[in-house]
Amino acid sequence: MAEPAAPRERVAYIALGSNLGDRAAHLALARRRLAAMPGCRFLRASRIEETAPLGPVPQGAYLNQMVSVATTLSSDALLELLHAIEREAGRERRVRWGPRTLDLDIVLVEGEARSDDRLVLPHPGLQDRGFWQRELEELRSVATSPTAGHQTAPAIELPAWAVVSEKRRAHIARVTALLGEWADAMGLDEAERREWRDAGLLHDALRDADEATLRALVPDSEYTLPMLHGPAAAAHLEADGERRNALLEAIRYHTVGSATWARTGRALYMADYLEPGRRFAQAERAELAARVPGDFDDVFRTVVRQRIEWAVREGKSLYPECVAMWNAVR
Repeated sequence: MAEPAAPRERVAYIALGSNLGDRAAHLALARRRLAAMPGCRFLRASRIEETAPLGPVPQGAYLNQMVSVATTLSSDALLELLHAIEREAGRERRVRWGPRTLDLDIVLVEGEARSDDRLVLPHPGLQDRGFWQRELEELRSVATSPTAGHQTAPAIELPAWAVVSEKRRAHIARVTALLGEWADAMGLDEAERREWRDAGLLHDALRDADEATLRALVPDSEYTLPMLHGPAAAAHLEADGERRNALLEAIRYHTVGSATWARTGRALYMADYLEPGRRFAQAERAELAARVPGDFDDVFRTVVRQRIEWAVREGKSLYPECVAMWNAVR
């Protein structure tokens, strides 16, 4: 007897909104739960924006965001899970158009159109809500395939002194894109957003340089060859006049870790590990990546532990900086 066909994955776009209590925390809860839902695979989150309330009921402004998930669930099953997440966040359905701790709407499910008492797809509010249209366009601006396992990375521009293969360039693009998604979801200011982007772009800029080139830049380093490209890139940037210490420290220690990192260094350390092009533990790492905006410190601790455990299993030496970082976060 033939095996039944596996359910087909479709991309669903879900709107998140909150205007009661800790609005950002409610959105973060929703992202975490969506990333962990059975039958769903978290793909991407739009930036967060604040909007005026809709409808006749006086109330405070909303924080809004849209996420995309690849799911094998029916729309009805997905809706039930969204209602459960709303209830977990304390949602009470008392007043139509009233304020709410968390509102989750299925905006669109690719390939599905329906209109019944339970659900209308595409959501009828899409045509009137400019912020939904912006968020949807943002999510669709990065080509995503449910079966590809990762997003298509945008083109990047590296400095003239960079020495990278095409494979390494693609990794850099994915790391930079992931850092950008987190920066948008966390609402970072422009200076920190730019610092995260530069960390992603430049951390592996000398990854494929030969040992002589790297040693010339950091002649006193005791690191082995695989660990030299970060310190060498930081030294090159410093010689060129870069003075953002958090950026330099992020790049210098991104392979070994640092107990004294600012947020930029920790974000780069996570993105380098969680970027979707890596082939191992894809579902687990995608869930961790989706949790970063809402659980930054906890995910960082988990990533540090996983990377150290891998190094020990592989018989790798742990540098003092790595041990100090683990002692600082555990």
